Amino acid sequence: MQDMENGYSLLDSTMYALIMRLGSHKRRLAAGLERLGLHLGQEVYLAQLWREDGLCQGHLAGCAKVSAANVTQVLRGLERQGLVVRRRDEADGRIQRIWLTDAGRALERPVGELWREAEDAWLSGLTPDQRKVLDHLT
Repeated sequence: MQDMENGYSLLDSTMYALIMRLGSHKRRLAAGLERLGLHLGQEVYLAQLWREDGLCQGHLAGCAKVSAANVTQVLRGLERQGLVVRRRDEADGRIQRIWLTDAGRALERPVGELWREAEDAWLSGLTPDQRKVLDHLT
């Protein structure tokens, strides 16, 4: 229902427009990840490990901006898939570090290409001015 005081409708909001525009690209990305054996969101954790392998679980949660419980669930799935292993830190046995397996490392290129293609497709519908605005947000 439209806010009668100022004529505001969420359907006319910038955020709604972005969500709608990104929705189809999110589905495309999810389908591509599924073909690689991943669920949407898992690639973000893998990307952190591609950048810096051997992160502790707490640091990984901080990088992904999620709770430790969320990381635990995702890591269980990644372990079941044979993409990561957890090992106790040699210097401090209380800490578990997350390490990529060869299978996890092998996904870096195809996942990166998939993301690049999805981003290129999304950006192709924007004007140069719109792209400049987005560049300032990152």
